[in-house]
Amino acid sequence: MSLLSRRVLLAAAALAPASAFALPPPGGTITLVVGAAPGGTTDTLAREIAPVMAEQLRRTVVVENRSGAGGNIAAQAVARARPDGSTLLVAFTSHTLNTVLQKSLPYRPLEDFTPITLLGRLSTSVLVVRPGLAERDLASFLAAAKAEPSRYSFAIGGLGSSLHMQTVLVRARLGLSGPEAVFRGSALALADVAGNRVDAMFAPLDVARPLIDAGRVRPIAVTGGRRSAHFPSLPALEEQVPDLPQVAAWFGLLGPAGMPEATVAALYDAVRVALENERLRARMANAGGETGGMDPAAFRAFLERDLALWAEIARLGNITPE
Repeated sequence: MSLLSRRVLLAAAALAPASAFALPPPGGTITLVVGAAPGGTTDTLAREIAPVMAEQLRRTVVVENRSGAGGNIAAQAVARARPDGSTLLVAFTSHTLNTVLQKSLPYRPLEDFTPITLLGRLSTSVLVVRPGLAERDLASFLAAAKAEPSRYSFAIGGLGSSLHMQTVLVRARLGLSGPEAVFRGSALALADVAGNRVDAMFAPLDVARPLIDAGRVRPIAVTGGRRSAHFPSLPALEEQVPDLPQVAAWFGLLGPAGMPEATVAALYDAVRVALENERLRARMANAGGETGGMDPAAFRAFLERDLALWAEIARLGNITPE
């Protein structure tokens, strides 16, 4: 190596963050594997953090969509990858939820991965009822449900989602036994609530808001443990159903098991900078959530609690894996 080349390398090393050397060499590629199709929140989060990670780590960062099987295809690919930081999983709620919905998984959600950080979570949903329902607020709705547990029907915008589990949890806690109507997506489910064909539904905040604003469905409560800035006059469900566990959709970054601590630290530092993006924060807030940023140890504890929550809800709702 010439003296000039050696000087160039030394200068580059002086400019790069020390933690960057825990990753594959500069010029290498870090792949964010997304177990969902392009366009959704999981994919959007990956594409928002990728350029900031690239800048912080001085590496090329690409997003690769491997949708299918509720995220299992992507998770399995990352679980089998080399633990050098070059292949990472942008996971979502199904990563832990699938343990109670599917008999066998091609991965273990904790043991086969290295948690890096929580990217964000959608903790607020809205309980809406059909426009023709006589009960016009949460108190009267709950009173009527207690008096006649089989009275109300609930729409579910897709089996195996966090809002499905939210519905199971609340119905079990209140002892409700009315029919459930399952749809392929929240928009279709909301259309039947708006059409007075189904009584109630836990809906995503951003999907339900246009129908609420148009008066086509009536909101009576929000979830998430506190009132929402979007609907400040609505009570939180937990105000009248105390000690209700918090159910949230989440998104996180994980690597294969066995990643070195220095590699994890470098990735965490880069993603934490990416999550400070105001546009990203506003997007998550509009959907009823917030960006994450918890450190790897806290994220591992979060995943452990999530696994326990799904197991408890499955027990309450007599859900058996298929």
